[in-house]
Amino acid sequence: MDLNRQGLAWRVLDGQLIFLDVFNDRYFRLSDEDNRMCLEQLERSPEKVWRQPADFPRPADWIAPKLTSPAIHQKTFRLAGVARALWTQRRVEARLSKHSLPLVLSQLRGVVERKSSGDAEISEEGLNCIGAFEQARLLRTAADRCLSRSIALAACLAAHGDRTRIVLGVHSPPFAAHCWVQHGDTVLNDSVEEVLRYQPILVV
Repeated sequence: MDLNRQGLAWRVLDGQLIFLDVFNDRYFRLSDEDNRMCLEQLERSPEKVWRQPADFPRPADWIAPKLTSPAIHQKTFRLAGVARALWTQRRVEARLSKHSLPLVLSQLRGVVERKSSGDAEISEEGLNCIGAFEQARLLRTAADRCLSRSIALAACLAAHGDRTRIVLGVHSPPFAAHCWVQHGDTVLNDSVEEVLRYQPILVV
């Protein structure tokens, strides 16, 4: 098994290698024997726990989550903002169904880097956007839509000049995967308690 294969991210969890094949948008694990051989190979490598592919290097500014954004609990209902959140999510879902995951993530990364300022604080418009995305869950379930919701939120925040990172995380055993958006150490579309159940495998 070539652990440095193009488009391959991996993470070691409880002695088990979990892989994300970004090009084919799938997670997988190895047989017990192949897993053992790969772990022995990693003992001779400085990259022992977590690797992101060269196509999607880990952002230097990413840090582990510590807080939940208070904007999630925003009480003011703004119909226009909720409608935009729902429309953007639908649009991202359509793109993911027509285009490869690497293309969608690369385009998002380009938008974020081009439009966002990287300020220490989320803008007022961005806070309203976060609240609208949370309220949109009342009208359309977020179950099994964490990737598209996170991409949509990151794109909307970039339009307001707010730089964020999308994190794909894994949990095992039993295997589970999740995705969320961060600004610094703050989670913007989930609780920090929930995302800390997962270990990052890809940060964009």
